[in-house]
Order: sequence, then structure tokens, then C-alpha cells
Amino acid sequence: MRTIEELFDVEFDKACDIAVEVIPDIAAALDRLVPKITAGGDRMAIRRYVLFVDAAAHALTSLPAQNAAVLPPASVVYELLRQDRVELPWVAPTPDGRGIVTVLVDRLRVVAAGLPQRCGRARIDIDEQRFCWFLSSIAAIELEQQCAAPLRRAMTILGMNSTDIAEVMGVKRQAVDKWLLTGPPSDRVVKIGVIAEIADILRYRLRDGMPPVVARRRAAAYADRSMLELIAADDHDWLLADVRQSFDFSRVA
Repeated sequence: MRTIEELFDVEFDKACDIAVEVIPDIAAALDRLVPKITAGGDRMAIRRYVLFVDAAAHALTSLPAQNAAVLPPASVVYELLRQDRVELPWVAPTPDGRGIVTVLVDRLRVVAAGLPQRCGRARIDIDEQRFCWFLSSIAAIELEQQCAAPLRRAMTILGMNSTDIAEVMGVKRQAVDKWLLTGPPSDRVVKIGVIAEIADILRYRLRDGMPPVVARRRAAAYADRSMLELIAADDHDWLLADVRQSFDFSRVA
């Protein structure tokens, strides 16, 4: 099992070799995507690029540490690596399958170990128009991800999968899978926001593991229906008001 310290304790080229060894499929996928991205015009390639960069950053920052106490939190390093994804294709120094991963390793060594930066300059052959298109596409994808975030949070808290959400939203599972990638349509945002707020209240007011149980438990106060059944029946606004009132401890203080 590789450790994250191995990326710091060896020469830069060797660290890149180790990283590619850890994520060979992701490195190869990124290598195939970069020419499409820098050529411009392929929005789907950028969408896949974002997913693979996130996967690479997660894999590298999730490597076990010999002494985790001396390293920044993995979640912090992961977010910093993801923030650099806009510049990665334009500073990647090699076209041999290691370009993006090389820059990620460089950023990881700088952020987590304080080592000198090696890949700081962009290539000189950047097409400004293509780069601007890339920036605007990344911004649009990030907005879509933000719109999908409440749905993901609600699914995690309530222990729901795409099929469960599809049932309460009255759509097919494939539609929910698409929402998780691109964000829900505008006419679904309000209901998803209500579900997420209910989930948040249950998360912070109940013991760990209880929100999924409570959301599925039928209650006399709900005419022998569960919270999820009320949401499916479009009674989510009433349910949210009831949940807020139920956990408003200031009313009984």
C-alpha cells in the first residue's frame, strides 16, 4: 500500500511515477481528454475532465499517511487541488499520459509538504479564445454542481438513492442521475430545496443514523404516512413547516 509521504520523500519524477501507478486509468483518461479540451468546442469532454480531476484529487489525498498529524487535513488539500483544475491542462508539462497527474502531484507536494513548485508556468502556445471558452464552460459546470449539491446532501442524510428520489419526485431514475451531474431543472429546485432543508433539520436534531429511520416511519400525525410519502404527494411545504415547528425548542423554553 502506497502512502502519501512517498509522494513527498522521493524526487519529483519518481513521485509522479508513483501517482500514475496509484491511478493508472484516471491518468490515461485525462491524457485522452486534454487534447479535446485544448482544441475547444467539446463540452462533454470538459464535463468528464472535471469528474476525473475530482477522482484523481480524491485518490491522491486519500492515500494513507504514516503521520497524519503533521499534514493538513485531507479534505483541505483535496479542495485546494480541485480549485486548480481550471489551469491544469494549460500547465501540464508532458503529453505522455502523466501531464495532469504531474501537475496534481506538484500541487500536492507544495500544499501538503511545503516543497518547491515545479509546474508553475502555463505553456506559451495557449489559444486565448479556446482558453476563455474553457473558463466559461468550467464556470457553468461548477454552477450546475452547486445546484445539485442540496440533492446530494439530502440523499446522503436520508440514506436515499436515485431510485428513492425518483419516486418522491415523480420522475425516472435516469432523470435523477442526470440532475446529480448537471443540476435539477428550475421547476424542481424548490421541492429539492425543501427536501434538503428537512434533511438538514433531522441531521442536526436527531442522533446519528436516525434521519433515514424517521423519514421512512409512518406517523399518526401524518395520517399514517411517512415523510417521504408526504413529499411524494407534494405536501412538502406543509411537512417542512411541521418539522420546523416540531424542533423549535424556543417555543417550549
